[in-house]
Amino acid sequence: MKKYISYLGILILGIFSFYYTDKAIDIVKRNDPIMKKILSEKKDYNISSVNAKIEDDEIIPGINGINVNINKSYEKMKKYNTYDENMYVFEEIIPEVSLNNTYDKYITSGNELKEKVALIFKIGSNDYIKKINDILLDKMVVATFFIDGSIIEDNIKEIKELANNKNEIENLGFNNTYSVDRIEWTNNLIFSIVKKDPKFCYTEYKNIELLNLCSKHKMYTIKPSIIVNNYPFLTIKKNLKNGSIISLNTNNEVIKELPSIISYIKQKNYTLVTVDELLNEKTLE
Repeated sequence: MKKYISYLGILILGIFSFYYTDKAIDIVKRNDPIMKKILSEKKDYNISSVNAKIEDDEIIPGINGINVNINKSYEKMKKYNTYDENMYVFEEIIPEVSLNNTYDKYITSGNELKEKVALIFKIGSNDYIKKINDILLDKMVVATFFIDGSIIEDNIKEIKELANNKNEIENLGFNNTYSVDRIEWTNNLIFSIVKKDPKFCYTEYKNIELLNLCSKHKMYTIKPSIIVNNYPFLTIKKNLKNGSIISLNTNNEVIKELPSIISYIKQKNYTLVTVDELLNEKTLE
């Protein structure tokens, strides 16, 4: 029993020794000029997160925040025994309300704080795929293509070329509709070609059955903020803003005005990105 008490005493003494040693190290660190500088300056580098906006059954993504990782930044600077703002180590802060895994809402745009927009092309036939691809390459921009499964089957080479040019390929259903027996089949077909799982479904009108079906397959449902049928350039010019998701029907008028549309968007200092990048909640660059 005495031996047991003796061992217990040594253990307790060891625990207290570690505790006070850590406290002593912490005190030394906090009195270090490098640590003092980090603690006084870190607020200038922290960025608050922005919650996703939810209104009824619609959602707009938020933005992650960033905080200075104090200890990792200190350790990095201490190796060189100097304070250097270029050695800060950051960690992302997820907002309390996030788009992540929120599949039961319609996504209507990207975050308005980001000067980015996305072009969507709905492909129900193969008539315009090459023409659109050529224009995008010439203008050095990317877009998102929602393609009907029946079109994908017969145009694998063209779809692969779109993906190789860093465009995004998504599921537009099969024979103009999303169905229980075809949505997964089309997803698998797309994956077999581009080696990426489709993330999005597409609708221009609220459709609870479609929303539930896509949600069940862990896919987000896009409901564009700008839908272009006629007068594409004027429609976009009138409605363009931060975060716009622009859906273009593939017809002769759109193809004719597409170069001017892209040039105008660039002139307004917007960056053209895929839908996936537009909706990404990563911190502002």
